[in-house]
Amino acid sequence: MTKKFLGIVMTPLDVQVEGLAAVMDRIEATGATAISCGHGLNREAPKGQGHRVPPLDIDGYERVFDRPVWGKRELYLEGFSTVKPDLSLYADTPYKPGYTEPPPELDRELPDKIYEAARERGWKTYASASPLSVPGLADADQMRWVDGSIPDSRRRVARQGCPSAPNVRAYAIASVLDTIGHDPQIDGICLDWVEYTTYLLEDHFSCFSPHSQRHAEELGYDVGRIASDAKALWDHLHNLTGASLEASCRIARNPSEMLDLLVRYPGWLDLLRFKSDVVYGLYAEIRQAMNDAGYANVELIANGWAPPFNRSSGMDYGRLSGTVQCVRPKLYTFHWSAMPRWYGQILKAWNPQLGESAILTAIKAWFNLPDDIAHPTFANYHIPGPDENHPVHPKTFRERIDEVTHQVNGQCPVMPLAHGYRPAAQWKRMVAIVRDSPADGMWVQRYCYLSDEKLRILREFWC
Repeated sequence: MTKKFLGIVMTPLDVQVEGLAAVMDRIEATGATAISCGHGLNREAPKGQGHRVPPLDIDGYERVFDRPVWGKRELYLEGFSTVKPDLSLYADTPYKPGYTEPPPELDRELPDKIYEAARERGWKTYASASPLSVPGLADADQMRWVDGSIPDSRRRVARQGCPSAPNVRAYAIASVLDTIGHDPQIDGICLDWVEYTTYLLEDHFSCFSPHSQRHAEELGYDVGRIASDAKALWDHLHNLTGASLEASCRIARNPSEMLDLLVRYPGWLDLLRFKSDVVYGLYAEIRQAMNDAGYANVELIANGWAPPFNRSSGMDYGRLSGTVQCVRPKLYTFHWSAMPRWYGQILKAWNPQLGESAILTAIKAWFNLPDDIAHPTFANYHIPGPDENHPVHPKTFRERIDEVTHQVNGQCPVMPLAHGYRPAAQWKRMVAIVRDSPADGMWVQRYCYLSDEKLRILREFWC
């Protein structure tokens, strides 16, 4: 049996802390044959300045690194890029990337040394970008929910601009070309958050910005029907009862009743199709721009929400499989562990008479997040601490991988992006499930979440 592909996402910070040879040797020992890295350098900042690592992702206060950074498992960092942006690429958009000159004590050549060391070992090299995360995003280019409101930036994980906004799309394409241009020898570029986010329940009701409505009309959709049916569901969720929650769980288990709802409210299905059109169209534009710029040999890789969330995020893996060279559904259960509460708290605010247990039971049924908590409360669902088990059943990994591979149907490789932030025993289970699944390989996010024990597990279970 041919060994499946294994790649590991890392950053120059890992090498700043542990040294180049040590990091590369540990990665090689796992059997990995590829890395994804970048051109950023860091130094420690006073608390409250710079940015916190790991990121809180709304309220993940217990989240820390497995591998200490200068003796600390959480800290604040200042970030610097070793490459200046090519501002000529951004001529068609008012948005420009920022740049801060690295201080002299940092080794500006370090990212290039990392890529060179990887190639000397015969590995493939990749870069990553989040091209919808636009600096200084204007209100006019924000996503909007169906009630017209702009999401609260304090409750955002992925702060993307509206993917239908022309200035945002122009920035996205420019940033991808800019990233590749700094190292045209890379084998591929991995794009994150080029989709609609679904971290919050309200996110499923985006985007209804003027840009999106105009885009939907151009694509031939009945914008009024989409808005009317989406608003009907929005209003329904603001006026739930115990009986309606029970009915929603029954619908989630019964395809016939689900089809009946879609027949009666076709605008909701149109909204999902529209999001798929937008995401697919943007990926197609990026692929064409890469080809036109002489980067036809560079792989385009799509990170995305795993099922069932991908349908609302617009990440239609089957459709994208003819445009990208690999899809990477994200297996991030530290987010899945918190999302029942994130979703549930807003439903409780909208419907204060409902009990937490009933709300959470319904949410887990709607989004296929089974666990063994019989009488759940909001306190059960949060971003776990480093040694705290994630409640979601491991079988959901296999189910989600199976669904994506069926959607893609062999048109491009499926390589789940498995997050290392979990206890070692659960990490072992995840690695084994992905190894034995129909996936073509696996990427691991990230080196800093892989303790020596987890690296050993990866070596023993994957090699």
